[in-house]
Amino acid sequence: MKMKKLVALCKRTGIFRLFDKIGEGGELLGKWMGDGYAAYPLNGIPVLDEETLCAVFDITEKQREKFSIRRVEMPETVNFDDTDPAERLITEDDVSIIYSGIEVKPLKTRSGIIFIQSKYLLPLEDVLEVTQLFERQTADGLSYIVAKTGLLIAAVIFPYSVVDDRFVDRLEEITEACRRALNTQQNIRPAEQDTDQTQIF
Repeated sequence: MKMKKLVALCKRTGIFRLFDKIGEGGELLGKWMGDGYAAYPLNGIPVLDEETLCAVFDITEKQREKFSIRRVEMPETVNFDDTDPAERLITEDDVSIIYSGIEVKPLKTRSGIIFIQSKYLLPLEDVLEVTQLFERQTADGLSYIVAKTGLLIAAVIFPYSVVDDRFVDRLEEITEACRRALNTQQNIRPAEQDTDQTQIF
C-alpha cells in the first residue's frame, strides 16, 4: 500500500480516523486508518495517536487545527476480517464516470448498482493488478466494498451516494447521443481506398 496516497486522501477530506481492532480479551489485534469513508490496514506501523500521527506524517500545527483527528474502536457493524462467509466477488466493469469533478466506479451488487469513488483505490496502486473487490453487507443490509490482495484484506470502502434524478438524466442523454452516433457510423459506407493518395498522418 502507498502510505503517501492514503495520507493525501485524509488531508483532502480533512479527516483522519485511526481504528483499533480490539480482541475479546481487550488486546489490540490490528490498526487501520482512513477518512471515515474508507479504511486501510496499517501493517508494520507502530500504534498511532493524534500526536504521533502528526509527527510521522509531517502535519504542522496550522494544518492540525483544520483536521479532525480521532482514534476510535472499529465499528462493530463492519467486518474487517480477511474472510466473510457471506462475501461475494464482484466482476468489475471497465467503465468509470467523472461527474461534477468526481470519478466514480459503478459496481453491480446483490442489491443493485452502487458507486465508489475511484480515488479510494489509489493507495492500492502498487497491488492493483492482484486486487479483487468483494461485496459485504452490514446486519441491516447496507452493502460496502472490501478490496483484497490474495486472501488478505487491503481496504474497506463505503459507497458514494451519487444517484439522483439529475445524474440519471445525464446518463440517459449521453446514452441516447452514443446510440445516434453508433447508428450514424453504421450507415456510412467506407470509402474505397485511394492508392494514389499520399499518407502524411
